[in-house]
Amino acid sequence: MKLTCNRDNLIEGLNIVQKAVPSKSTLSILEGILIEVGEEVRLTGNDGDFGIVYEVPGIIEEIGSIVVNSKTFGDIIRKLPDVYVTLETDNGGSMLFISSGKANYKIKTISPENYPPVSFLDTTQSIELNSELLQSMIRETSFAASIEDKRIILQGVFMEQHENEMRCVAIDGYRLALKVANIAAANEYGVIVPTKILNELVKSIKPTDEKIKFCVNENQIMFFTENFRMVSKLYKGEYIDYRRMIPRDFKTSVTVETKALLSALERSALVINDEKRFPVTLDFSGMDEITVAVTTEIGAIKEQIPAQISGDELTIGFSSKNFIETLRVITDDKIVLSLSSPLSPCIITGESDASFTYLIMPVRTKS
Repeated sequence: MKLTCNRDNLIEGLNIVQKAVPSKSTLSILEGILIEVGEEVRLTGNDGDFGIVYEVPGIIEEIGSIVVNSKTFGDIIRKLPDVYVTLETDNGGSMLFISSGKANYKIKTISPENYPPVSFLDTTQSIELNSELLQSMIRETSFAASIEDKRIILQGVFMEQHENEMRCVAIDGYRLALKVANIAAANEYGVIVPTKILNELVKSIKPTDEKIKFCVNENQIMFFTENFRMVSKLYKGEYIDYRRMIPRDFKTSVTVETKALLSALERSALVINDEKRFPVTLDFSGMDEITVAVTTEIGAIKEQIPAQISGDELTIGFSSKNFIETLRVITDDKIVLSLSSPLSPCIITGESDASFTYLIMPVRTKS
């Protein structure tokens, strides 16, 4: 095997495939990267449940395939002095020689025979999306997926499409995030995708990737562009009927600037040393301002911010963390808070953006 390629292109590929390489694995070969040289240079990372394949352009002199330790190989490539890198194996394929400028390395390789292949899905029924749209749908929902719940389905994002409407939903038991988009092509599917692959997908999409495609079957989902493919197992099970969780009737409506409420909550969090014991309270007893307040063992804060309030007076407690993380993903300048009682969830929607809905469960306050 012998090839020469651009160092920066190789680093870009490594940065992406290494996201699927486990730092520790009972199958030691999975701690390596598979390098296949044929018509193109193909890099593969695979942890058994999640695999990434990325193609790097190069000048190929001799075909072949090897597995190299991911960390060692990646650390070397990132430190090479020249813009071009030559990779070449010895006759037995047991040693890889890496040269760039006046730097020359040799590292041991592993036979690729036992490296588990990443199985690609049939792409004839693929779905194409604008990459910015898909990124926003993931960013604005994945944060609300659970990281602790024993129900595996809540550790993923539910992606579904009915005719031309696509939805992404995440729930962790304390909050719900829903993002809706209209899609040109009609499709029918409903799958639960591990949050990990979606977050890694967002990081891997390049500005030049205007479109991205994906396809699903009963067990897997695959996202792909011209350069890379990400394949993941799906979580199996019936997702929660989230539509029934979202109330429709409210007694109090509040319109407020997103950044103003976010900043006030972030300031309140500075004196909170125990999220579970000290909820932040939002008081909607006035007509033109919200009072944000919290008192803890280490301090207290009380602050008023402008708002438009209509309906019943109400004071309600929330986890500041849940509220702050939700507001941070909202891009609309103003939001509408819809509430019914101190023990009912708060629904957050955009004043001008109807594509998202957030639900945050209240926390009972001492008063």
